[in-house]
Amino acid sequence: MTESLSQRRLNRATLARQLLLEPSRASVVKAVERIGGLQAQEPASPFIGLWARLAEFETAGLDAAIRARDIVKGTLMRATIHLVTAADYRALWPAILPMLEGIRRRDRLEPPSARRLAALRKRVTAFTATPRSLTDLRDHVGEVDGLTPDEVVWWLRRRLPLAHAPTGGSWSFGRRPLVAHADAWLPGGAWADEEAAIEHMVRRYLGAFGPASLADVAQWSGLPVARIRPGVAAVDGAVELRRFRTEGGRSLIDLDEAPRPPEDVPAPPRLLPMWDSTVLAFADRTRILSDEDRPRVIARNGDTLPVFLVDGVVAGRWWPAAEGGRTRIELEPFRRLRAADRRMLERLADRLAAFIEPHEPNVYARYQRWRTDNR
Repeated sequence: MTESLSQRRLNRATLARQLLLEPSRASVVKAVERIGGLQAQEPASPFIGLWARLAEFETAGLDAAIRARDIVKGTLMRATIHLVTAADYRALWPAILPMLEGIRRRDRLEPPSARRLAALRKRVTAFTATPRSLTDLRDHVGEVDGLTPDEVVWWLRRRLPLAHAPTGGSWSFGRRPLVAHADAWLPGGAWADEEAAIEHMVRRYLGAFGPASLADVAQWSGLPVARIRPGVAAVDGAVELRRFRTEGGRSLIDLDEAPRPPEDVPAPPRLLPMWDSTVLAFADRTRILSDEDRPRVIARNGDTLPVFLVDGVVAGRWWPAAEGGRTRIELEPFRRLRAADRRMLERLADRLAAFIEPHEPNVYARYQRWRTDNR
């Protein structure tokens, strides 16, 4: 008989794998690998995400791993920007590429012809052997087949593995990226073929977020369930997946040896950054985010706001504010908090303010209007 897992048990399994039950002493590189990467279009988010997970984390550790090219920033799951290990980038990109190539612009412009694209790939691969700004890239490609330089670069960024080179500053990367072809930027290594890449993606996802459904894997990756199935079969053949079901009868899969703590394991309060994958990585997010609270956290355009967890689930939002030259963290609970939880959150907020202040006191400032409009 297939074992049933309660919502709390699923919650604790995810928190354990995301290093959110207790601070981890894993290295930065190992932590990024274990949690399946960090969504990174907002430059500060990966740093805050690791601060929430690692004991005595300092920004210099992640900066150093990025400069050493052990960790790379680039377009991956859901066609969004992630920080992953260099090995995972090479292992995951071939699984993502067909999805990226299938994306069409909203204006329905067609890409350059196949012949033109082949020539452009060759030119741009050579041009990005050293990091280039997007302005440099647009100037280099020019107009092609009636498309503006901006439109041509849009298509190329969904066909070439362009890694982001660090630009320096508070969080290693600024808002105007420098990109370099991954073959020139990363340490030597081979690209996986597509089938091996999908198998790796399933394995990495389950290790970071399982137990989960095929729909959950598809939500995180951006791939259709039909493309996920062969990867699941390959993992199953190699390590024998475990099968579970939810209390509602939904089928779940998981790696056999992955941690699944008891549901009564304590889950201390945690502050998570914008776009933390713990909130994003499921088709059914109710193990960590209630349907009632979801509109308060996830905007219609997909922006996922900074939140705090109480007893393992989203219980409110937080915002940094610069005041009198100092940083403080404002907590916005969705409902009344127990006094003990409030005190723990306030201590965490003070620690996070001290962590942020030397780098960018008003991080996430451009989202304050969204906050005002959605009170």
